[in-house]
Amino acid sequence: MTMSAIRPGVLLDRDGTIIVDHGYVGSVERVEFIDGAANAIARFNRAGIPVAVLTNQAGVARGFYAIEDVTTVHRYIAQRLAEQRAHVDLFVHCPYHPAGIVEEYARTSEDRKPRPGMAMAAQAALNLDLTASWVVGDRPEDVGLADAIGASAAYLRPGCCERPGVWLFENLAAAATFILARIAA
Repeated sequence: MTMSAIRPGVLLDRDGTIIVDHGYVGSVERVEFIDGAANAIARFNRAGIPVAVLTNQAGVARGFYAIEDVTTVHRYIAQRLAEQRAHVDLFVHCPYHPAGIVEEYARTSEDRKPRPGMAMAAQAALNLDLTASWVVGDRPEDVGLADAIGASAAYLRPGCCERPGVWLFENLAAAATFILARIAA
């Protein structure tokens, strides 16, 4: 088996980036896609840019839903994206939170954003150059993850987090045009 060349990727947050953040989305009934998100992912796909979803899922540690529910939501998101000719190359989630009530998941973790564990997993699975990659999300933890791995950050909260090296956008669709122009350059 030959290894493909190292390449930039797009590391997406889930809630507030691809789907509406209804707070602890642990069932398919609560999944609502943000307008333009599926098309943005399809644009990355057509450009040959790997897409990974990296999502903190403290709802598992807090006892709101189980790991299996996270898997079911990701499978549903993948099915809905496929209907739009889009796909995510890798879903990675962190079920841990130090204030959790489910003992198995009540701890700190290198996987919990802004720590780099999930990005390192994506790097290994997709052969990514993290310093040439983009992290896209709507929370300070996403910008922190970009800082931790040396990636560029697209922040989906206009007016917040204005500082060098962080680009602000209304949504993933707007960020995609900007990112594609820079990765392809």
